[in-house]
Amino acid sequence: MQTRRFSAPPFALLVLLALGVIPLASCGGGGSSSDPGSALGQSGGDDAIEQAMADKEVLREAFDLSRATLYGTAPGSETDLSALPGRRAFVCVYGVERPNICGTGTGATLADSVRAAAEQLKSTNGNAIAKAQKAGSDVRIKIDIVRKVKDRNFKRAIEKPKKREVGIYGYWVTHEGASTYILPSEVLEQSIFSSAKKTRGIPRKNVVKALKRRESSMASLPEEFPYTRLYTSSWVEGDPAGKETPDIVRTYRMHRWDFDDLNEDLLLQRTVWAADYLVSSITAEGKIRYQYYVAKDRDSNSYNLLRHGGTTYSILQAYDRTKYEPYRLASEQAIKFLFSKCREDERTGPFGGGPTKWILSPGNKVKLGGAGLALVMLDQYGEATGDYETYKDDAIKFGNFIVASLKEDGEFIYFPAMKPGGPPTDTDDSAYYPGEAILGLLRLHAWNPDEKWLNTARAASDWLIDVRDAGKTEKSLANDHWLMIALSYLYQATKDEKYLDHSLNLARAVQFQYEKNRPMWKDYRDFQGGYYNPPRSTPAATRGEGLVAVTDTCRVAGKECDWVWDLLLETIRHENLSQYDPDMMWWVKNKKKAFGGWDGGLIDTSIRNDFVQHNMSAVIGTERNMAFKARGDEYPGGPIWSRLNIDEGRTWPGVDPAKMQELREASQRYRGDTLWEKRWKEELAAKAATPETPDAPEGSATP
Repeated sequence: MQTRRFSAPPFALLVLLALGVIPLASCGGGGSSSDPGSALGQSGGDDAIEQAMADKEVLREAFDLSRATLYGTAPGSETDLSALPGRRAFVCVYGVERPNICGTGTGATLADSVRAAAEQLKSTNGNAIAKAQKAGSDVRIKIDIVRKVKDRNFKRAIEKPKKREVGIYGYWVTHEGASTYILPSEVLEQSIFSSAKKTRGIPRKNVVKALKRRESSMASLPEEFPYTRLYTSSWVEGDPAGKETPDIVRTYRMHRWDFDDLNEDLLLQRTVWAADYLVSSITAEGKIRYQYYVAKDRDSNSYNLLRHGGTTYSILQAYDRTKYEPYRLASEQAIKFLFSKCREDERTGPFGGGPTKWILSPGNKVKLGGAGLALVMLDQYGEATGDYETYKDDAIKFGNFIVASLKEDGEFIYFPAMKPGGPPTDTDDSAYYPGEAILGLLRLHAWNPDEKWLNTARAASDWLIDVRDAGKTEKSLANDHWLMIALSYLYQATKDEKYLDHSLNLARAVQFQYEKNRPMWKDYRDFQGGYYNPPRSTPAATRGEGLVAVTDTCRVAGKECDWVWDLLLETIRHENLSQYDPDMMWWVKNKKKAFGGWDGGLIDTSIRNDFVQHNMSAVIGTERNMAFKARGDEYPGGPIWSRLNIDEGRTWPGVDPAKMQELREASQRYRGDTLWEKRWKEELAAKAATPETPDAPEGSATP
């Protein structure tokens, strides 16, 4: 985003002072937490502050001033900062102590405020900062400048702001002559906001604990206490690796202010970071870390076998694109783990059946979607590796289970019985299980052309279109990304316009959902491209996957669908706000565990394996279509590639090893070799140590 550089010559500053836009005030003012001061600092000059806070060159002055104060580096220009009113500034340093250390100050100009904040921070934590820097720690400065304030009262045990407000404002509290604060991003960084059902909102105890941690001398707050909401502009130092002076990045809540400028290289880079995260989370037995609470540095105890299959599928997509062998090794172990949770028997239904394989989920539930995603996973394994034999019998058994689960009218049994012929284990339905099952069958049919796979997939799709979705408009159609992906394969197999039409109908429903958030963009810029209020990363990602598939379907049909493509790019830009990339690691305690993952969205800092799966799959598909639009290149993935892969034996060479090393530089820096890199290197070493046996001459015996 281009912004105009703010500057004001000394004469202009005098004019502003004379007009009262910048009130006269005494210089200095350390703004320590023991001195109440003003939460806002100097008033006036609102437009100038708003303009300046968007100007990177102005903020460079603030960071140069902070570095000079904290580290003793050469001072830079203060021209622009000195022409601005002395709003309260906060200078924080991350990477020294947990959660962070900050100073605050006000002065006659913004330069005075920043200097006062940095000086306060140095006076209390200078030695610790110097020690961390000397040790080579990832130390980063973050600066917040107060834009506006609002006075409020904390009246009850839990404050319940609208979710879209979480992370937008912080707290300034003055009590019995002492002041302390919580910055807007700290509400999320320190888990002050609670998403738990019983305590959803901002519990008073969390606020009090955070305030006390920052200012231990503050007296106990009364049950109801006044506070000032702080609305700030925030910038932070980006990834410092290899840079004498890090670049600076504007932030909003916990992510970038600016959206990505999408290109193929960036999309491939984000794919590799995500795949590296997932592979790093796979244990020796093949279990995938399910959910990681980044702010608390704690794993969830729960698990989801259905999402295990989907996550493994996405890693195999990344292997298909890169041919990076640790991805394959990790996926194979994940497949073994999933198989250990499977059962086998024989089943039949109106559309056929035979020997079956299915997953027994916790609680003795049998889920159609579990078999569907397991089959999609095995289909992807064959396409990515060229090995269709290793898991052929398993794939057919999962396929038989799906076929046997289809009723005569074309509706699936969503939770089939544990024993053939018995009652379902659950009477609920699922919006996503049918699409997952249909996709698995269609991709199986591509390499194992038994007509029952196609017939079952077609009957199930017809029921979804003609019964479940009959008469629904874009306002009432639910998002069904798995069906959108399945329809791209079904349209290629049948060329039935009905499937193209429904794909476009589902895309129009996504467009309607996208437009519903448009009124929020003005006040909440990170809503753009997102879905729901507030947006979450996975609803955007699943819609991204679906729009990729509709783009594929349009290509198969030879149809121009530019509106679908434009909507996809908007969605991907929103998704990318939520990835833990090198610049956004400034606040994370355990960088090794978090790097490369996707969090849950604007106010959810946790990572779950399916968050990463869906976002990565959408990004891979977008890069693939971008390559075709740019040069006509066919990358792996989608129905067109599947046919080229099977009918023509076309294989994808992957990413050049030197390029792959470059793409993995940050992953290697944050976490080093995972178990799967180590195993790969052991395999290579074993092969190198085993001499090849020369061909024996005719008539000779071999040992």
